[in-house]
Amino acid sequence: MGKEAWTSFGYSEQSNPFLYVVVPKRLRNAEVFEQLRQNSKELITHHDLHATLKDILYHQSTSNFTEVDFKVFDKNLRGSSLLRRFQAGKRRNCKTLPIPFQFCICQYEKRDVTDRTLKNILGQFAVEQLAAFLEAQNVTSMCEKIKLQKVEAKQYQSTKINNLPNNTNFFEVTFEVAAPAKGKFKIPIRREQGQLDLGGALFTRMDKYGKNGDCMKNDLLRPYCTCKNESVLSRTSTSS
Repeated sequence: MGKEAWTSFGYSEQSNPFLYVVVPKRLRNAEVFEQLRQNSKELITHHDLHATLKDILYHQSTSNFTEVDFKVFDKNLRGSSLLRRFQAGKRRNCKTLPIPFQFCICQYEKRDVTDRTLKNILGQFAVEQLAAFLEAQNVTSMCEKIKLQKVEAKQYQSTKINNLPNNTNFFEVTFEVAAPAKGKFKIPIRREQGQLDLGGALFTRMDKYGKNGDCMKNDLLRPYCTCKNESVLSRTSTSS
């Protein structure tokens, strides 16, 4: 995303793209339309979008879009149809919905971490986890080694996500890897009883990576790998 990624709007857009729904005219006075409007004011996840598409394909189309009662669409209760009432008694927030923390769009207060030792610990943990991710994909031989160059961190202040009795804290960590590898990344990190764990499912690439990851056959890995020169040449010759 380039410079836009560093704005609060850009960061939200990366994990939660804007969703615009146009309802057919014949349904705009129906109960299902009013239910959709009410649900739009709640926290929505990609699981809900999936459940909504299933509802349209397999249920609403057979009832002429007249059903608004809550319905379970998967055994794990991950998603709810936007055309129906949400589950009664269940609060919809980042703590109760089954989504990685990085997909949370709630605006919690954050403060800069000024403790250099803590920042370095968080940064080193982040690069180790990124390197471990590439190793698990069996592509480390094709990518430049991941080392920490620079790190910044913010700590979430809200008690809604920090479990104080269990000494649990959340941090937003932004780090840059050292050359010859390239990349600026962001990842939430959870610290519980002194132990660190990733709070998000994926690292968010904050800068443009262009062709740096072209040696990766899996497009999902391109933002995370800076290909060694011979790896790029090898794939180019193979493709040609």
